[in-house]
Amino acid sequence: MAVNITRFHNVFLYQSHAHVPELLKDLEVLGQLDAGAEKQLGALTTAAWLTTIPGGSLVLLCCYASWASAVSSDVPAWEQGSQLLRNGFFLGLLLFALGLLLFLWRARLKPRDLDNRRYGLARVLLQRLQVDLAPDAPVRLKLDLRQPDVREKRVRQDMVGWWRTEFFIDPWFLLETRLADGTFLKIHMVEKHQKRERYKTSASGKTKKKTKTKGFARLEVSLRVKPERHPGLGTLKARATNATRLPRRVELERVRVGADRLSLRVRLAGDWVAQAKKAPDDPETPAFWKQALEKDDASRTTTMMLLSLYQVVHYARLRGKRQSARGRRQSV
Repeated sequence: MAVNITRFHNVFLYQSHAHVPELLKDLEVLGQLDAGAEKQLGALTTAAWLTTIPGGSLVLLCCYASWASAVSSDVPAWEQGSQLLRNGFFLGLLLFALGLLLFLWRARLKPRDLDNRRYGLARVLLQRLQVDLAPDAPVRLKLDLRQPDVREKRVRQDMVGWWRTEFFIDPWFLLETRLADGTFLKIHMVEKHQKRERYKTSASGKTKKKTKTKGFARLEVSLRVKPERHPGLGTLKARATNATRLPRRVELERVRVGADRLSLRVRLAGDWVAQAKKAPDDPETPAFWKQALEKDDASRTTTMMLLSLYQVVHYARLRGKRQSARGRRQSV
């Protein structure tokens, strides 16, 4: 389905149930909208500073000149330039007001600057999953591209030590589809954020406001299968735990295994990336990239979680086939 740009700029939510090529086209449109918004915000920022600073400086200069003329003994000389000072003052005031309006316009358009990681992660996962889907299998995709600290995502306010803290829960990603072998796949991602602030008085008596933010992401991958084809799946939690392979630094939080489903949930750092372009130990990787490349790779983590779950699914399926074959031989 085509993206309704007007509606999207009002809600910043994307939801569709379509085939992968259609979803990839929509994500490409979202990327173009984001790139256009970044350029527009950059231009507004430059224009706002180029009008606010000269305007404010001109207002101050004219005020100083007026004050100087008031205390100067050479009054006739300043009277000749009084009209010029008034014109300069109003011109500076106009430029300053224009700059403030540009800053307000920029703040109004700021929500259009999307988090590149979010639609980028959806694009990478769809491209990887495309080969494992049935030709006519649709994918249900939900993306919440609003800022993580909007009021609708705030769940509570509390004090943490000396910090006044706001807590936000952001369930922004959901992907559901059926794979070629009939397995139902669900990928879900939730981010949790905290915004903290407090006021601190220094020894000189000045009061300063200190702020900081922190957060992390929870990524969950689950599979639902037919229990008759996977007998005894519910007893394989230990095997599922041992079979789990994750990137370094990614923390395994939970393993669930039932008769017809299994899932993994992991914890990623708040500065995760959608896809790392090069490995940190690649000799061609520039030194200044190494620190950035050590961030948690969400797409790689999702792929490894899916492969880990499929090891258990294949084991249960193979064991079911062996039991069926053994039963047929015994009946003969």
